[in-house]
Amino acid sequence: MKISKQYRRLVPALVFASLLIGGPMASAPAVSAAEPAAAQQQAQNVYEGKVLGVSKKAKSISIEVGTKSEMVKFDDKTMGMEFVHEGEGAVVKFEERGGDKIATEIKPKVVKLPAGVTEIKTDEMAKLVAMGPEAGNYFLVDSRPAPRYNEAHIPTAISLPVPKMEETGAAYLPGDAKLKNTLLVFYCGGVTCGMSPKAAGLAAKMGYGNVKVYLQGDPGWAKEGLPLVSTDSFVKTGNIVLVDLRSPEEAAKGHIKGAVNIPMAKLAEAEEKFPAKKSAPIVLYGNGKDAEAAFKTIKGWGYKTVALVDGGLAKFTARGNQLASGPAATEIKWIRKLGANEVTLADFMKATEGTTGQIILDVRTKDEAGGGMFKNALNIPLDEIGKRMAELPKDKEILVHCTTGARALMALGPLTKAGLKARFLMADVECEGGKCQAAD
Repeated sequence: MKISKQYRRLVPALVFASLLIGGPMASAPAVSAAEPAAAQQQAQNVYEGKVLGVSKKAKSISIEVGTKSEMVKFDDKTMGMEFVHEGEGAVVKFEERGGDKIATEIKPKVVKLPAGVTEIKTDEMAKLVAMGPEAGNYFLVDSRPAPRYNEAHIPTAISLPVPKMEETGAAYLPGDAKLKNTLLVFYCGGVTCGMSPKAAGLAAKMGYGNVKVYLQGDPGWAKEGLPLVSTDSFVKTGNIVLVDLRSPEEAAKGHIKGAVNIPMAKLAEAEEKFPAKKSAPIVLYGNGKDAEAAFKTIKGWGYKTVALVDGGLAKFTARGNQLASGPAATEIKWIRKLGANEVTLADFMKATEGTTGQIILDVRTKDEAGGGMFKNALNIPLDEIGKRMAELPKDKEILVHCTTGARALMALGPLTKAGLKARFLMADVECEGGKCQAAD
């Protein structure tokens, strides 16, 4: 069967388009009776979803596909590694080699805007926020889950998660009199996040004629050095590092309970005072533009969640919040709370003694394990777990570790997928002279 040149040129475009909108992968059209098998194979060899983790040592990528996590390896020939970022979406094309899935090409997963919805860029969004909702005639909606909003959101935004938008969205959006005039802007977690486009599409169907999506979302906002803000409830009850940037004298007159006083003039030299874990949420307040400047500094140190007290101390108290008097603390004492399926360091170390009936799984490389291992540990490098799953017992809990916890967390996906009970250790592990030590 002969195929026209025009159709041959069209097929690659159709296949690539299916990568952007399919499930893990939308099926490409069959081009002839002789080619459907090849087309089907291409459709099966693509994962599309959020990147859960990347290990350069194991040369592996963990990606969320639907409700499952999948693992693919990469090598020096893999194209598009610059698009692989933890927490962001990606389209990973791979091929089977010796039982392994090797990524051949990676592209960013780009969300598609619904009909009647357009994009708003960062510079325009920043101008509106500086004006405020009334002067700017806009209504800004954070479509992420409420806990994420509480931690850090774009100033002037309200929290309206997608499920609530679907159920009672009309109760929170501007009334009928403003339908044609008010600009509705939705945002979520960046260019690969589909929550804000979905919410915007719902608004368009409800009759709003001026609907936009800020695709860059909170990551793009912060990347431009524009500060995010926390809710008062998060400031008062969250497991955070709260920093008062004013002078000790000002802080003593009144500060937010739990705040640590680090004057702005001394912030640059205080980096070592902050938690080693970059996941520690940092919230700031001070005089004038000090908090905005500190936001940029601390984001530059690599902390993932940095935000300001919304409106500063004056508006915080104006909203009815009380202050504490007397000298504020000067030392940061932050203890990270355990995440889901995480084992404490104490329980992990007890298991290494071999008396608890648990299995210690070391997912470091063979070379790393050669420098020393925990007593009673089994070494299966992260990139070999899929092949060696049968070596792990199904009737015992598995405690996974690496050198920092990143690879251990990545290993959790395939282990639980295989029906194994597992937890991971998020700690720094160092091995020397045949012995290993771990520290939070």
